[in-house]
Amino acid sequence: MQVIGDIFGLWDSLANMARELGIEYQTVAKWSQRGRIPPESWPAVIEAAKRRKIIVTPALLAKLNKPRGTANVVREARAQG
Repeated sequence: MQVIGDIFGLWDSLANMARELGIEYQTVAKWSQRGRIPPESWPAVIEAAKRRKIIVTPALLAKLNKPRGTANVVREARAQG
């Protein structure tokens, strides 16, 4: 797997991915649009992939996820400091 889209491609549709993960379609659609899956959702994605006999690891998800936008980083830094 080379890009985060490959993770989404494990399912034939975002709707099926959402259904298998037990979350709303809109949530998965937003992940796809942003090009990242939030770390708190990685365990569910890893387990769902495992059921499909595909190995997805936290290290792989970390590698494929786009970095958070700089606006978010600045906002978080201001909130902390």
